[in-house]
Amino acid sequence: MIKYIKILLALVLCLDCIPVSASSKLPTIQAEAAILMDAKTGTILYEKNAYETYYPASITKLLTAYLAIEHLNPNDIITFSANAVYSIEAGSTHIAMDEGEQLLVDQALHALLLNSANEVANGLAEAVSGTTANFADLMTSKAYEFGATSTNFVNPHGLHNNNHYTTPYDMALITKAIYQTPYLLEIMATPTYQIHSTNQTHETIYLSQNHSLMNPIRDSSRYRKDVILGKTGYTSQAGNTLVTVGKQGEIDLIVVIMKGNINTYYNDTTALLDYGFSSFSSLNLSSPDDVITVAPIYSIKSGQLFEIASCNISTTDTVTAIISAGVYKNDLDIIMSIDDNLTLGSKVGDIVGTISYLYDNKTIASSELAISEINFLSAAKSYDFPNNDKVFPMLQFNTPIMVLGCSCIIFLTVIHKKRKRRHIYISRIGSLKRKKY
Repeated sequence: MIKYIKILLALVLCLDCIPVSASSKLPTIQAEAAILMDAKTGTILYEKNAYETYYPASITKLLTAYLAIEHLNPNDIITFSANAVYSIEAGSTHIAMDEGEQLLVDQALHALLLNSANEVANGLAEAVSGTTANFADLMTSKAYEFGATSTNFVNPHGLHNNNHYTTPYDMALITKAIYQTPYLLEIMATPTYQIHSTNQTHETIYLSQNHSLMNPIRDSSRYRKDVILGKTGYTSQAGNTLVTVGKQGEIDLIVVIMKGNINTYYNDTTALLDYGFSSFSSLNLSSPDDVITVAPIYSIKSGQLFEIASCNISTTDTVTAIISAGVYKNDLDIIMSIDDNLTLGSKVGDIVGTISYLYDNKTIASSELAISEINFLSAAKSYDFPNNDKVFPMLQFNTPIMVLGCSCIIFLTVIHKKRKRRHIYISRIGSLKRKKY
């Protein structure tokens, strides 16, 4: 009996050592809503109630800061109006600005992003748009431009209003659009800041980053060197909200927490960052310098096609994908769609098709394809069409050739609308699986 017990215990220990898949490592999130997004591609790696609307509270100020950076210069002076100072709720976060007091935009942005000063949000909004209402319209318009279509802003600070709302997904999209702004990252890299004086006081205002993952002085136990941007938020209606961007190597991750709990929302964020960095990797799939394929360029004479050149075809952008760790480029499928019969007149930069990368039958990345280089042949190659006459030099400038060229242009215009695309499906990069005309 003891022998069998030992065998059973050994088996249990062995089973405990079997690695689990990424899906079984999903963290338990205490917040009511959360999302983990790849910041480069927008791929969603985790979601919980990500498309439900919530009150954002002060994470609103990320977009306020971005619009201020977009429309103002760091050394511009903003003057605080009575509305900017006195329209905020009593007891809400501020740095005690007074009516008529002035700050540089750079000082105001530090106060906004580090200390979450609400009157400063109003002052920046008025400097950009004249009124906070106009600025809120600009915010909503910009959010829509970023794809955040379930969002509505009515103020620049996030203090509660029933009509001021967003979703975790929308907030991640807004963050994705703005997080690489150099000036924004420069401010975020400064955990403390001092405003030494204003036009109304010589007292120093001390600012300190509220986001605990970004401030080793505030909370050394939670601080993470891989967090490059973030913003906290709280109202009684919104609960604790938090936006965080982490970066390790080539992977940039966005975490949005909404309707969180003060005791757990940092734990939620850390768990999602750790899950993302440990369970996923970034694949570099192609760049504009890579030749995806080579296609012929044709001319037409007397009903014949003549190959006069070849062209290199590349992606228009650098294409990357976030994928489960352990999946490699050779594990992906590729679908390409390229125009048939590229003709004389095609030029470098012309869009001629698309490419999509798939894993487990799901598209993980895509790009347009363009001509990146054209190489003319020393001698044209004819193709088997009726009346296969002798090939004449293609670039000889005489009257018959010019007339023929004009005829070709007219002919090509007619057939252009009827031109079909050829579809190429490649399974396991490099091998041709199906070609359909």
